[in-house]
Amino acid sequence: MEDSILKQIDKQRNMKLKYDFAVREICGENVAVAVGEGSRVYHNIISLNETARDIFRLIQEGKDEDDIVVAMLKEYDVTEEKLRPEVQALIGKLREEGLLID
Repeated sequence: MEDSILKQIDKQRNMKLKYDFAVREICGENVAVAVGEGSRVYHNIISLNETARDIFRLIQEGKDEDDIVVAMLKEYDVTEEKLRPEVQALIGKLREEGLLID
């Protein structure tokens, strides 16, 4: 059991986006679009609210879940209890889409 917990922690620390993405504001909407080689494979446009945009950018920087939560707590007037599920939801969605490499 301890091994599985350690593997899960290690996976969080090593998460990385599968493709390079450009995050831009277009017509008042935050979007992420695969660029470079990734654009040949991944054609979807990811729509992001302001919070998701900041979380996405922190993932691009190679931050793990805990680092993202700490950074976001400094930036936003929100509790960890409210923020962490949002971070986990975006990470989960990116995993579902096959966009995270663990």
